[in-house]
Amino acid sequence: MKKNKILKTCSPTPDTVTVIGDVAPNLETSTLPEMKKYGYFTTPIYHLSVPKFLPQVQAVADRLLAEHIKDVPDLNLIYPVRQTSSILHEPTLKEFLDFVGSTGWNALQSEGYAMDLFSVTFHEAWVQEHHTHSGHDEHVHAYGSQLVGFYFLETPPASGRLVMHDPRPAKRQINLPEQNMNLATDASTAINFEPKAGDLYFAPSWVPHSISRHGGDTPLRLVHITMGVIPNQQVQQNQTETSTVTVI
Repeated sequence: MKKNKILKTCSPTPDTVTVIGDVAPNLETSTLPEMKKYGYFTTPIYHLSVPKFLPQVQAVADRLLAEHIKDVPDLNLIYPVRQTSSILHEPTLKEFLDFVGSTGWNALQSEGYAMDLFSVTFHEAWVQEHHTHSGHDEHVHAYGSQLVGFYFLETPPASGRLVMHDPRPAKRQINLPEQNMNLATDASTAINFEPKAGDLYFAPSWVPHSISRHGGDTPLRLVHITMGVIPNQQVQQNQTETSTVTVI
């Protein structure tokens, strides 16, 4: 049987440039060149705390969840979660939705997109109530969605966490073992966030995301949102035709 040739392996030596943080250390005893580390093609994830909207959104969530219980009294044993109808046309949530849409627009502009040509439009927004052992499997949003958002209403002890997964399948396939899985590093394949009530998160819709299994006795509640963009010329046309599209 022919054996594969083993190539020479390399390990760090005193004459090797070592990267620490973003720039190699200044080795005074060496004439080695400086090696810089760049971080292009990053994955933007946004977080802010806005608890002022909790009373309005909670009131709508209570009403819509009560309606859901009437229609579906028993929880699914495999996925013990309740999901309401859309909240996009709730008049008491206009200020909240305006804030979310404007913040999403600002996020896209900050990434370098020509947002002066576009307005943000809501695709979906609904309440999720996760009971013990419920979660939301890893997924992305298609059909023109640009951003996903999460507004957390109730986060009891042992709540499920918001998890953002590495969107690069080729990198995930070739990944090496992590030195310390408790640290967020370039080697990480997923980052989890421990949300608090009033926390709002945004991410591009192409970022796979999930809610880890909820371990609390009291349900975890959140609003899940998807947003797209629409050209400003089309916005003006829709307004002329009294369209029902919600835009920011």
